[in-house]
Amino acid sequence: MKRNTFRKTRKNLMLNALAVSVMTSALVIPATMPTAQAAPVTKSTFKDVPKSHWAYESIKQVAEKGLVAGYSDGTYKPSAQVTRAEFATFLSRVFDSKERTPAKFTDVGASHWANDAIQEGLAVGFIQASDFANNKFEPNKAMTRGEMSRWLANGLAHANADYGKAIEEMAKSSLTIIPIPEFYGGGVNKKDLPYIGVALGTGLLSGYEDFTFKPNGNTTRAEVATILIRFMDAMKKGPSEFTGLQELLEVASTGTNILTITNYKKTKYTGYEGVLGKPHTYLNKTGVSTIEHAIFVDTTGSKAKGIFKDMFFNEKAEAPLLNKGVYGIYYEYTFKPSRDVSLGSVSNGSDMHFASPVMVNKSKAELFNITSPKSTMNIEFLKGETYRYWAQNAAGSRPGKEVTSHTDDGSLFYYEVPK
Repeated sequence: MKRNTFRKTRKNLMLNALAVSVMTSALVIPATMPTAQAAPVTKSTFKDVPKSHWAYESIKQVAEKGLVAGYSDGTYKPSAQVTRAEFATFLSRVFDSKERTPAKFTDVGASHWANDAIQEGLAVGFIQASDFANNKFEPNKAMTRGEMSRWLANGLAHANADYGKAIEEMAKSSLTIIPIPEFYGGGVNKKDLPYIGVALGTGLLSGYEDFTFKPNGNTTRAEVATILIRFMDAMKKGPSEFTGLQELLEVASTGTNILTITNYKKTKYTGYEGVLGKPHTYLNKTGVSTIEHAIFVDTTGSKAKGIFKDMFFNEKAEAPLLNKGVYGIYYEYTFKPSRDVSLGSVSNGSDMHFASPVMVNKSKAELFNITSPKSTMNIEFLKGETYRYWAQNAAGSRPGKEVTSHTDDGSLFYYEVPK
């Protein structure tokens, strides 16, 4: 069936939220990059990294631990891009493994200064030979953020097999959503998404001030110092200790993050996973809808919480929705109208969970490339077409509150806040 998509908009506010992961500062990148390993320097402070520098403490720590060296002229070059050879060296020092797998890269000979680190990376698994075309490693090429996510996630999988399961779960699931603008908007290698999910979910990497991830962008030596500190901390923990990652995994498994981010429990019946894709005919005969996703944002307090908050919730425009004891719900639907109809008519004629009445915030919809109706009252759904779109709803957080509905075949989802 032909599918129509609209650019999202919205006038009313319902509750939704999303806060921003820890953000690494964007730095000015110099025109030249080091093409060889930095000369070892024992000092942990550098003349080009004053105490006022945002990454001063992280740089000091990685230097003290011997993970990243400075240069013989007493500089650290915090704004310099990090190459593949350099990052292989940094991670190899973190693992300090005795394992080695001979490198078959034609451009990394036995005498190359990073050869041993690359062999360790191949043995540990944070470097995968299959990721490189024509047996070329290109050691002097600047690391992209997508590539760095892959190395970091694979490194965590070596430290804890559960991270490998998390990568596999997000890779194989058609329900996986990674909350970056590039997910729907393009500009990211789909194969990198589960690795980016692990990097975001554990806080190793985060979006920029405009919420973009920039998977093809590069990373500086200052940023890498911070990332390495976070990485060493994450190696000591399992996936279950990161709420953001658990949200992503619950969505990949069930289409929702309700159990991770809210106080709702699944008690008597099945959850959203039991109704996804199943038809629900509206009472006013305006059409048939199916739920594809149900994403929750914790807007019950003074600050929005959850890994999806920045994707859906506009903290400035929707601030009045905070601190009301209500969760924002963002439903993705597939809808086939039986006549020309508006969003308002649809929402007035059926169960609220199958016909959310509010559009996703316009600026969020545009930034994250989310398809959502432009109007509540204008006719945007035409008979004979099939639509896939997002809309906004809400649910209370007090004991006894329920989130429930059913499909035409009697399948039921039911969640309740314990009394």
